[in-house]
Amino acid sequence: MTAVVAAVVALSALVTVRLLREDGASAQAPVGGAGSTAVTAGADCGEGPCQVVARATVDGKPVELLADSQGGNGRFQAGANAIEVTVTALGGRLDANSLSCVSGAVSACLVHARQEGASIAQLLVDRAGTWRSVDKPYYSSGGVVRLDDVTGDTAPEVVVVQTSPVLARVFALDGSALGCTRRYTSVSQLRGWPEVQLNSSDLRACT
Repeated sequence: MTAVVAAVVALSALVTVRLLREDGASAQAPVGGAGSTAVTAGADCGEGPCQVVARATVDGKPVELLADSQGGNGRFQAGANAIEVTVTALGGRLDANSLSCVSGAVSACLVHARQEGASIAQLLVDRAGTWRSVDKPYYSSGGVVRLDDVTGDTAPEVVVVQTSPVLARVFALDGSALGCTRRYTSVSQLRGWPEVQLNSSDLRACT
């Protein structure tokens, strides 16, 4: 009975994310505090020992994405900062392509998980040497959530591609909406697809 209840809860969470993220709205998820205990490869990641899934360098310092052998129970590790990966709590699974980072005036990383051709991503931001998770999973029905300096302020923004209608939404690192592109008939019309590259002139009010 416990296993059945857990499965129902997980399924409900995924449905909620899908319904909310199509229009850029936030879906509340567990918050991983930046001051939690450091996690290292070989430590416990829920169902088994942690393994290093992906690595990146941000501002000259290493960061790691950890998970169990199935890509679940993820952890983001940056020095002494260990943050729970909420996309695995929502049913996503991690692999070697699940971590992308950008160094800038404010540096950030995205943890990606694929879901049936779509993508769900968690944003982590480094401010004054302390990493924190932005409590807002980003859902892309187009399968693309990426970091890019759209506004030219030397800090990245979050670009989210959706398919109904076809457009890209852009968010600041605090989660606030900055605007949308015009609507297209195909995602391939977005400049640079699938490595979508926008600038501030592409943005207009989201309707």
